[in-house]
Amino acid sequence: MISRIEGTLTQINDQYALVRSGGLSYEVLLPSALADRLKSNGKVGSEISFETIYYIEAGDRKSNHYPRLVGFTDPVDREFFNLFTQVPGLGVKKALKSLVLPISEIAAAIETKESGSLKRLPGVGGRLADKIIAELHGKTAKFALARNAEPLAAAKPPSHPFMDEALEILQQLQYSVPEAREMMEKAVKAHPRIDKAEDLISHIFKSASQAKGSS
Repeated sequence: MISRIEGTLTQINDQYALVRSGGLSYEVLLPSALADRLKSNGKVGSEISFETIYYIEAGDRKSNHYPRLVGFTDPVDREFFNLFTQVPGLGVKKALKSLVLPISEIAAAIETKESGSLKRLPGVGGRLADKIIAELHGKTAKFALARNAEPLAAAKPPSHPFMDEALEILQQLQYSVPEAREMMEKAVKAHPRIDKAEDLISHIFKSASQAKGSS
């Protein structure tokens, strides 16, 4: 069992990090919002410690199995995730994408049997929400008291080709994924008829210019 990795964070994207430790590099799967925060905070090249969960992922063929690591910077997050993924039908990768609400809100929904909140999680429909409550009710009260208000996974905006193109442009301009998504969501909300990347970038520019002018 590998429960913690300490070393140098050498690479990070929206799905995993590479940590060099003792001459070896370990690939650690991360929730997307955590990955974004580490990237935005300039942690690449710095020393880091991940609280990890070791599991075996089945490949396309029954005989193929691959060892994987999932990492968190907070042991409370790791403990909740370990409990969360014990629900049948809620695999590691689905769970990583689903945590778009802070774990305190997810735990509170489980303890109050508020299935509506759980249905908002990506990949969690009504049947799975009910199963989560049935399996975990009474086991997550302490997590509902967690003070960390940041979600572990980033909620994706509606999938439109022009938004993906605009996101790529903003990333090239050194904006982080969370910053870019926030700007795009505000622009689309204010101008719902936008359907081209260049128009979206233009509206984002105008909003930024107006904000600078009023400050």
